[in-house]
Amino acid sequence: MASPYKRRRPSIVRNFWIYRRLVGLAAVLGLMLWFIWANNSEVTVLFPFGFGSIKSSAGLLILMSALVGSIATALTITIFLAWKHVHQPPAAKHEDEVASLPEDRPPADYAAKASEAAPDPDWR
Repeated sequence: MASPYKRRRPSIVRNFWIYRRLVGLAAVLGLMLWFIWANNSEVTVLFPFGFGSIKSSAGLLILMSALVGSIATALTITIFLAWKHVHQPPAAKHEDEVASLPEDRPPADYAAKASEAAPDPDWR
């Protein structure tokens, strides 16, 4: 017996939407490789106080500095939010929780007192 369901024809648009993150990642990596290849001039970076030096291509160093900047920004935001959370007054935390609860809630033991039977025996 044949299946009553029709098989969908493969769709390029649907497959692209399903794999959109993978396609986006491939595009970003391709752009990064092109950027490194296009900026291929030799660059020497000297660190202060004689900590050392790095010889590399300009494109690779620009991408690495952007990566270090992104990591530093993420750490700074994390520290700022943690500091803000720790220094928030405790009363303000409790007021936010109380304010979010509605005033006309049933009592906490409402389910225990409620009857499971129908209110009218002639309900059929």
